[in-house]
Amino acid sequence: MVRASALARRYAQAYFALAQEDGDIAGWREQLAGVAATLGNPEIADALANPKTTLAERVKVGLALLDGASAPARNLARLLIERRRVGIAGEILGQYDALTDRASGVIRADVTTAVPADAALEKKIRDSLSKQLGSDVQTVVHTDPAILGGLVVHIGDRVIDDSLRTHLQQLQAALA
Repeated sequence: MVRASALARRYAQAYFALAQEDGDIAGWREQLAGVAATLGNPEIADALANPKTTLAERVKVGLALLDGASAPARNLARLLIERRRVGIAGEILGQYDALTDRASGVIRADVTTAVPADAALEKKIRDSLSKQLGSDVQTVVHTDPAILGGLVVHIGDRVIDDSLRTHLQQLQAALA
């Protein structure tokens, strides 16, 4: 899986660089999303991986499914089909989105609360994180009663755990 992630990152970086040169990052993302959706379909992925079909036929079928897509998107799809990497198309899209966020200064945070958060609380969390990080933060808020209270914030590979469950575990460990 690490190899697939590294490959997806390289494809995304190359595709993103071309999108930046063209000045249409959002348009290129839309095209990439179409490729990822098409190649991510299990039936299509199986057909494109079928060893009974020649490579030329698989490429022809794959590109026919992407009729109307931009030339760069079709070229990426062709490369993925030829190199038997159709399975990482969705990962490439995820990496592309991360590059887009980094280029625009947006940080994505996954926030877990013990109780459902209303729009005002979500805004307060988002504003607080934006202030602390000095950047625009987009949040996705989940509810998990198991944390008992407080918040758990995931930003990339960083975790800020200010949950009551963790505080109780730390107290229990200190008293043991």
